[in-house]
Order: sequence, then structure tokens, then C-alpha cells
Amino acid sequence: MIVFLIWFNTAIKNLKNIRMKKYLISSILIILTLGVFAQNMRFTVIVDPKFSWMKSDLNSVDNDGSKFGVNIGLNVDKFFAPNYALMTGISIDNTGGNLKFENTKFLKTGSGTEELAPGSIIHYKLQYIDIPLGLKLKTNEIGYWTFFTHLGLNGGINIKATAEVDDYALENENISDEVRLFNLGYFIGAGVEYSIGGNAAVVLGLTYTNGFIDITDGNDSKVTLSNFAIRVGILF
Repeated sequence: MIVFLIWFNTAIKNLKNIRMKKYLISSILIILTLGVFAQNMRFTVIVDPKFSWMKSDLNSVDNDGSKFGVNIGLNVDKFFAPNYALMTGISIDNTGGNLKFENTKFLKTGSGTEELAPGSIIHYKLQYIDIPLGLKLKTNEIGYWTFFTHLGLNGGINIKATAEVDDYALENENISDEVRLFNLGYFIGAGVEYSIGGNAAVVLGLTYTNGFIDITDGNDSKVTLSNFAIRVGILF
């Protein structure tokens, strides 16, 4: 929890839009306040290792591999029946991917526009504040085990975008002008909760998220972001 709060504070400082910063801070305070007063709510601190990749709808732009990252945050389950809950939360998602451009690519950076030769590979490093909204279904406890599945939508707000390019002196270049502020996708996953006493449980699972809107700011193509994550958490 302490690591998450430190990381979240750092991410908030990266936001340029003051109104968006206030909105996000208000959102997490509302979530935490509801947890104090509302019944039938459970909290999960998550640290999810994940592999992300990017895909373009242009034949001249190819996926050139995945990127490893970690999603750290807090999930909230609001149960409206013993085995059914609405789920939401907030997290810092470190993601990205690699794209190979068969044609000349003009990359907008913080210091200007770079002309990249055909065949260049751009390594995208992206950071989002994610806010999921979905449905969670779980079984009754069987021994120490409870099985669950969850599905829904995941919205993301980009707070940092950098890139590196092979064979160019471009390292951790700011490419915020290349990346749109919002991302949206659907997720589906399943896992288990292992009781460790009281209301606490260890959570393990797998989740697939598929983005379906363009995350880049160019008008010549559509690039989507997807990932496969291992859910690791502590349920309270």
C-alpha cells in the first residue's frame, strides 16, 4: 500500500492538466470514503506483472514485440448479492510496445520533429492512470479457496509517454504529442482467492485487456494497445 501511494503521488505530479489532476484526486478520495462507510465492500491491493503490445491497422506498420510492465493499484468490489459485485478502482499502469515502420516516420518529440528512415523501430514507454468498471462473479468458499471471474471496461488517462528508437540518439524522448490523452478497452479474466485468515486473502489470476480506440494522435492510422496480465494481490 505504501509503495502504491508513493507511486500514485509521483504520477499525479506528472499531470499537466490541473482540472484533470483535481478530478483524479477527488475520485480516489470518494472511493476510499465509500470504503469507510459502505457495507459489503472489499478492497484488493494489486501488483500485476504484464506484457503489453501495440497493433496498427496499416500493413506498413508492424508489431515488433511486447513490453514488460507492472500495474499497481487498488480495486474495490461492491457486492449487491453474496456472489456478485460491481468492481472499480484506480491504478498506475506502466505499459507500451514496439512498432516497426516500413515507410518514413515523422516522430514528434519534446525537442522537435524527427525524421526516421524506413525500417525504424520505435519502443514506446507509456504510463496511464487506469480506472476499470466491471462485474465480478465468485463462488462460495471451498475449503480455503474461492474462484472468481471478472469482465468489463477499462479506461486509461495517459500521464507519461516516452520513446526510444534503434540506431538513433533518441532515448526516453518525450512523445506526449504523439499519444492521445484517453484509452479505452475491455477486459476479461479469472482467478482464485486463498484465505489467509479473517477477511484477508491472497489473490492470483490472469486478465486479458484489449484496447479498441486509437491511442496515437496521428490521422494516418489506428494504433491500439492490449495486454496480458498476471493478477497478484491481497484482498481485505
